[in-house]
Amino acid sequence: MSSSDLEVVENFEHAALYERNFEKAMQYAHPDLTVREAPSLPYRGTYVDLRGQYQLLADVDELWEFEGGAPEVTFWDAGDGLVVSKVTGRATLRATDEVVDFNVVELFTVRDGLLADIEVYYWDAAPLLRAGEARPLSEISEE
Repeated sequence: MSSSDLEVVENFEHAALYERNFEKAMQYAHPDLTVREAPSLPYRGTYVDLRGQYQLLADVDELWEFEGGAPEVTFWDAGDGLVVSKVTGRATLRATDEVVDFNVVELFTVRDGLLADIEVYYWDAAPLLRAGEARPLSEISEE
């Protein structure tokens, strides 16, 4: 079961991150897939279902510009329905023009063979917090 958990997450992430095809990605996820960003970050906190995934993509696109396209992602199967990823790359925060080393760990929970939950953890959130102060996401999304 663990290797299939890893495959589920890899398939979801490939469709979502590299193909930017959430309809395809959601084939590997529960309909109420939840992505949780820390409440102190300039995101909307929790993103739920297909609509939430599109909103998250829009928010990420408004906050970040990644050098060379999508960042690099490495996955590890931690067992018992948990898959861990490390997301790395160079990126510019659009609100401040600050270039940073993007370094994020994500915890994926797979339940009943489908992705159920993603929690996102930033190594250094300070640049992202500065971007949120410079230009809050609510302003970005309304443009």
